[in-house]
Formats: sequence, structure tokens, C-alpha cells
Amino acid sequence: MDEFVDAVTSRFKSPYFGYALLAFFALNWRGIFLLTVTDASPQDRLAAFDSVTDIYTLLILPLLTGAAVAASSHWVRFVFGLIARKPLELIDNMHLETEHKKTIRQTELEQSRTELFALKEKELIDRAKRDVEVAEISDKSLKQKLSAEIESLRRERDELSKKTHEIQLSKEAHELLKAAASNKNGTIMKPQTINKRSIQAGGLIFGSESQRDFVKYEAALDELVNHDLVKDRGYKGEIYELTHSGWQFASAL
Repeated sequence: MDEFVDAVTSRFKSPYFGYALLAFFALNWRGIFLLTVTDASPQDRLAAFDSVTDIYTLLILPLLTGAAVAASSHWVRFVFGLIARKPLELIDNMHLETEHKKTIRQTELEQSRTELFALKEKELIDRAKRDVEVAEISDKSLKQKLSAEIESLRRERDELSKKTHEIQLSKEAHELLKAAASNKNGTIMKPQTINKRSIQAGGLIFGSESQRDFVKYEAALDELVNHDLVKDRGYKGEIYELTHSGWQFASAL
């Protein structure tokens, strides 16, 4: 008996009979409703059920519907798979591009760190060589004076290097600072015109492509002002000049 029940259960769990059963309830819900809620004798309820059902809705159509849905379900899944494949590929490509850019950025940072350590090592070697050269000077007063001047320059260099690493500037701020330092006047201009807005430094023009591009470099100029690297020399916020700190910072870049 248990084997019979299991066999019947497994049959009804198959996709074909499941779809047929759903089709049966969908086609005969009126008759099932009348059969269950009508307050009458069993004969009257059966008569009400028979009045809205027939052999087609009870057997033929559910079996045909189940067969059609079961046969087409794989094709439906295939079509939806084709539709979803393109966006899924785009999403995968987007993740790959993000990882690729992240890897490139990490490589650039590691390379910059390696170059920085190499420069520091070279600077230490150069300092040691200068110390040897100073030690070979026979004139004691000249040696002491030269040693004091070199030590003063080294302290200034170390303080500037420390300050350079403490101040974190954006890429656009670095561009403006370098461009301004390339000119002996060290000026940055932000002319106020109605038609076109831009920022000019060292013979270069920044932020002229669009309003979004302009406000990006305008924010970079505000960075330089906040860090006391440039100072407003005009009355309308149109002319800026590098400060002493700005010149030192630019020379350390």
C-alpha cells in the first residue's frame, strides 16, 4: 500500500501532472466553488457542479495544457536564459574591469613606494658622501660653518618632506600646483566670464570642457588655498599666487 501511495505521489510531483492539476483548478474553479459552498443537498451541489463543467474542462483541457506547458517549459527557460545572458556578461565584465583597475592602481602605488624608498636611499648615500668631503677640509672654521649650513639645509629639507607627506592633495590640485610653479610668477587665474569659465596656470587651461570639469578644478584651487599653498591676490577671486609654502611644496613634488 505504501509503495502504491509513493508511486502516485511521485507521479503528481512530476512537472506534467503538476501543470495538469493547476490547469484543472483554473478551468473548474467555479464548479469547485459551487460544490463546496452551496447550501443544498448533495444531488443539487453535484448538479450545480455539472452545470459549469464538462469532459473538456475536467479531463481533456487540463491534460493538454499540462502537456503543452511541460513541453514548452524548457524552451521558455532557454529564451529567458538568452535574454539574461547579455546583461550577465556586462555585469561580469564590469566586475573584471573594476578588479583590473584596482590591480593597476595597487601596482602603481607599489611602484611609487619603491621609487620613494630608492630616492631616500640615494639621499642617504649622498649625505654620507658630503659628510666625508666636509671631513676632508683642513680649515676648521670653514668646516664648522659648512657643516652648520648643510645641517640647516637638511633640517629644512626634512621638514618640507614631512609636510609634503602630511598634506594630501587631489590629482587636480597637484596639476594646478605644478602648472603654477612652472611659471616664474607662480600665478593661477580664474577669470569670471559669462560664456566660458576656466582656470589658467602656467600657460595651461583647466576645466574648460564642461561645468562639471570646471567645478572639479575650482575645488582643487580651494584645496590649495585651504592648505596655504596659494593666496588670493585680487579683489574678485580671480588672481592667486603661490605662497612660500606653495613654492616649497611644488619643488618637493
